[in-house]
Amino acid sequence: MSLETAFVSTLTTEIARLEPLLDRYGLWALFVSCLVEGFGIPLPGQTMLIACALLAASGKLDLVSVLLVAWFATQLGDILGYVIGRYGVQRSLAGTIKRPERLAKLERLFDRWGVGLLLIARFLDGVRQTSNLAAGILLMPWWRFLAASSAGTTLWVLSFGLGAFYLERDFHQVVEFLEPLRPFALGLTVALLAAFVIYLFGRQR
Repeated sequence: MSLETAFVSTLTTEIARLEPLLDRYGLWALFVSCLVEGFGIPLPGQTMLIACALLAASGKLDLVSVLLVAWFATQLGDILGYVIGRYGVQRSLAGTIKRPERLAKLERLFDRWGVGLLLIARFLDGVRQTSNLAAGILLMPWWRFLAASSAGTTLWVLSFGLGAFYLERDFHQVVEFLEPLRPFALGLTVALLAAFVIYLFGRQR
């Protein structure tokens, strides 16, 4: 069995495992999963969205409700993550630690490229759960963050929500096609986490 086929099989198993949860809690399960991902808790929000869209394709859920719940919960979670990063983590560090110039440069770089980073991060596991915290810690302006977050959330919900709904049986083939890109996503995730660790240790020095 190839890695791609194994991944599709795993995704199918995860969706089947989530169905009893959806049967019991309905769209509240989708809401909570998408919400908490925004501030660093790794619940299966993306898999839950796919599962709900597939249920909508079979007539068990309303597609518009699925898309609206996923979008609102994701956007709210992103904002909470930003607030925690900026007014929680950032302020607790700034009160006692001087910021080296090289870290100030990192903040300026994030201010310049952060919009694109947040758009890409929405589609990458690991980065999706931490990018909003990083945006807050690195003092990304509110208006830039909201613009990037709204755009990324919309693209993400439409891609996995509408994609799973309209493609239905063929959706797993699309996922299988995209699976070879995962190593690149993993590499980017590791690089971003390493940069974040260096940032924190740099502030302590």
